[in-house]
Amino acid sequence: MRLTLACIEQALQTSPFPADALRSVFASDEGTGEVCQQMLEALATTRQISPLLFTNSVHNAPSGYFSIAWRNRQSATVVSLGLESFASGLLCAVSEAVSAEQPVLLVAYDPAMSSPMDELLPVREAMATAWIITAGSVATGAPLLASFALTLERDETVSPSAWPSWMPETWAAHSSARALAALALLDAAPDTILRFTLGAQLLCLRRVDEVPA
Repeated sequence: MRLTLACIEQALQTSPFPADALRSVFASDEGTGEVCQQMLEALATTRQISPLLFTNSVHNAPSGYFSIAWRNRQSATVVSLGLESFASGLLCAVSEAVSAEQPVLLVAYDPAMSSPMDELLPVREAMATAWIITAGSVATGAPLLASFALTLERDETVSPSAWPSWMPETWAAHSSARALAALALLDAAPDTILRFTLGAQLLCLRRVDEVPA
């Protein structure tokens, strides 16, 4: 929780958009990590669960804390789609930025899973990233890091992008680690494409020179 909120705070530090005016999308594979295990252990032993523990066990807890801490009453979406959680969240955030013509905060996060839950979901390092996504023209003063085009493809001759060699193989089971691969496009040449599996299709993120219309 603290890691996720810290990423949001860093993203907002240089943002010209008021924090309380940002729509948000939160994407996570499991979402609660050790908190969920603590609650399960309590149910299996004392059957007494603290209200705070229960509150933090729900999948949308970080979204709730964001709305409270920054007094944000805008719409918030929380998605969970296994290893495709980041791709799903990215598509959702971009779609909302386009349709609402407003900037959207995208947060991708996954807590570390402790034993024995890590045998089912081998996420052993907590990770989080926070993005502010705009579509079309950018407000004056907004620090534009890069521009991208996002498309969905259904082409059996094309495969998802290979796992980056600079990232540990152990992170391959980590949904939010895919956000780091996407951030690497900041240093990529124009027209570089990163493809993520999303259901029966591929979500294609392409680096472009200018803000797409």
